[in-house]
Amino acid sequence: MPVVSRSGIAAIALPRSTEPAPEIGGDVVVQGMDMPQMLEFTAARRRLGQPQEGETEEQAAERTSGEMLPRLLAVCVLAEDGLPVYSVAQWRAFGARHPDRAVALWEVAIRLSGQAPDDEKKA
Repeated sequence: MPVVSRSGIAAIALPRSTEPAPEIGGDVVVQGMDMPQMLEFTAARRRLGQPQEGETEEQAAERTSGEMLPRLLAVCVLAEDGLPVYSVAQWRAFGARHPDRAVALWEVAIRLSGQAPDDEKKA
């Protein structure tokens, strides 16, 4: 295979999707994680996923999900200016008030980041 010419290099961009979020005030952009975000997310999920003393694996998984959801949304859910909509603390509050929307946005962010459970089964 020949070496690619500069003009033949494919453009690369993180996957994005515009999603409804009326609780926030309108649509938001959900963007997949970039490499540093992915590495930090994976390391934090692995670290937090370790059962603590007296905790079952199921309890550890539930606690980890509760911690990782606002972290992921804080980097993947963007306003029209490309900046995050909310901080981790704000997403924690949002998730308490609007759990269905928070989970829906999480599912989009996970899918766009290549972390959907179906993707793991295919690997």
